[in-house]
Amino acid sequence: MSAQRHEVLDFPGAAELVAAGRTPEPDPAVLSAVLSAVRSAIDDESGRVPDPAAAEPHVITPLYRRRRFLASAVAAVAAAAIAAPVVSVDGGEPAAGAQAAVFFNSMAEKAAAGADGPYWKITSTSSGPGTATRKETVYLSPHGLTAVEDGKTLSKPQPNGMRWLVGDERLDWNGLKNLPTDPSALRARLAAGKDGAAADEQVVNEAGGLLSFSPARAELRAALYRVMATTPGAGIRTGASDAEGRTGTEVTWKYAAADAPGITSTPHWIIDPATGGILEENHTATEDYDGSGCEPSNGVDDECTPSLSEGDLTSRQTFLFNGPVNNIG
Repeated sequence: MSAQRHEVLDFPGAAELVAAGRTPEPDPAVLSAVLSAVRSAIDDESGRVPDPAAAEPHVITPLYRRRRFLASAVAAVAAAAIAAPVVSVDGGEPAAGAQAAVFFNSMAEKAAAGADGPYWKITSTSSGPGTATRKETVYLSPHGLTAVEDGKTLSKPQPNGMRWLVGDERLDWNGLKNLPTDPSALRARLAAGKDGAAADEQVVNEAGGLLSFSPARAELRAALYRVMATTPGAGIRTGASDAEGRTGTEVTWKYAAADAPGITSTPHWIIDPATGGILEENHTATEDYDGSGCEPSNGVDDECTPSLSEGDLTSRQTFLFNGPVNNIG
């Protein structure tokens, strides 16, 4: 006989919950995490080993009190997962909201399953206000960078190889391979030289750079997402579309960056929830811009950014391919 579920809304706070009316549906990943937590609590109480293949919990609740307790537990856990921020371990600003933390930890699992290779290929398009869209492919290697644009190949040999900014250091190919994958240790490296909110912003910027434009191995990419799960400032929106029409989850960071003279912008990532790969990075104006602060320079910058309204796109890079390859070309 299959177990039946009884929604008993007589737990403390039930009246307030009903009176609150309809609330927006939470992210599916959040609900999945809530179910896992409740299942784990039930397993702990009953003393049985959880079945990872079970799609639904088969719980027999013959006693009214037990059903009442479980209803209260589910409501409490769900409310916390949807609304409450993850508490900061160092007593500072609250870390990423629960929805963001669940999402980033899920992306860490996806990233950990990715492949590694001897070279890294990135094909992307980029554009900005009043500029034509450019398409470029670059190959990263221990010896430098090879770029292909409009059918032309340009190699950029670098005696010391390429460098990626991590904290207050610039690491080469091997340096990236030796970065720690423990989230606490990795965050310390990314935040080096900064404290408080400035450290959080630096962590976000540098982690974004490593995820979008570096040969970071699968384990490191997973660790970067786990660092993001404990870093404040992320807003999550599902069902976002990139410039190619692909659907992903948008992460909007609260940290504003200087894009150009007089222009500050808010960074957005659009992430493929199936792979953990970044589909697009774009920036939007944090405030209105009247077009001042830019002086054209012949041969360098012939045009100025047109006036912008808050929320207008200031730059976009869309990744068509971003991953390991066995050969250059």
